[in-house]
Amino acid sequence: MKRRNFIRTTLLGVAAIQMGFRGKEKLKTIQIDDSFFGKRDDTIFTWLGMAGALINCRGTIILIDPLISYGANSNTCETGDRLLVPLPVTADKLPKADIICYTHADGDHYAEKTAGILNKRFNPVFICPSVIADKLKKLGVEEQRLVRIKDFATYPAGNAKIYITPALHDWQKVDPWKREDCCGYLVKTPDGTIWHPGDSRLIPELKEIKNVDVLFFDVAAVDSHLGPEGSAIIAKTSGAKIMVAYHYGTFDLPPGTYGGCDPDDALPFIKDLKSEFLKPDPGEVLKLPLKYESE
Repeated sequence: MKRRNFIRTTLLGVAAIQMGFRGKEKLKTIQIDDSFFGKRDDTIFTWLGMAGALINCRGTIILIDPLISYGANSNTCETGDRLLVPLPVTADKLPKADIICYTHADGDHYAEKTAGILNKRFNPVFICPSVIADKLKKLGVEEQRLVRIKDFATYPAGNAKIYITPALHDWQKVDPWKREDCCGYLVKTPDGTIWHPGDSRLIPELKEIKNVDVLFFDVAAVDSHLGPEGSAIIAKTSGAKIMVAYHYGTFDLPPGTYGGCDPDDALPFIKDLKSEFLKPDPGEVLKLPLKYESE
């Protein structure tokens, strides 16, 4: 009987491991060194913790929802939340950033400290909903470096293209987020496609996204999130080959909250999928194109 081994690339080398639903008692941060950010002939990516992602597409550096600055001390995030694990990289030491994408303005996705540092150090392009663009202008970001998203639009991103997927994250009782106040990002690289859907209910348009290689899988089983069930549905409809869990294990939050859910709660919903379910450590580097071994 053949079994499929997923080839996972780390900055320390390449290791072939048989993928199953591997359990972990606690995440362990892997520090991202400068070699991640160099010119290359493929695409690598990593989970930054919480909802953050970092992508190097053949030398183009893209960040999604980075919260990569400490707060009062090294045990606290810039958001004020106590960290369960250290940050894998910090905004003040990041060697390069070309494009910064924000899905929405909730505090577990956008924070001014990281945005301000990245803006001053790199003058990057920011792709984001208008509500965040207005905040960034107050931080000194010029309008010409602000791309205000529109649902289903495609924007150039160096060696990649970024397609906007819609989102509806209307959790507030008063003045809830509306369409285009939130979004997701489908990052199309020459080596494969990475989809970060952001925070959203399961809306019909999400089931129309196809040909996804990597799906960032929202495990937060709370109101106005995809949660494990919704994430499993779009994993199936999009044809995702691997699913990378996020929204957990980063902040010290009560169980069952937006950042305190157990990723293993997804297992009943994904047991019949052909996709691989990954729970990488923050900073653990994965590679496109995906490679498999048979034996």
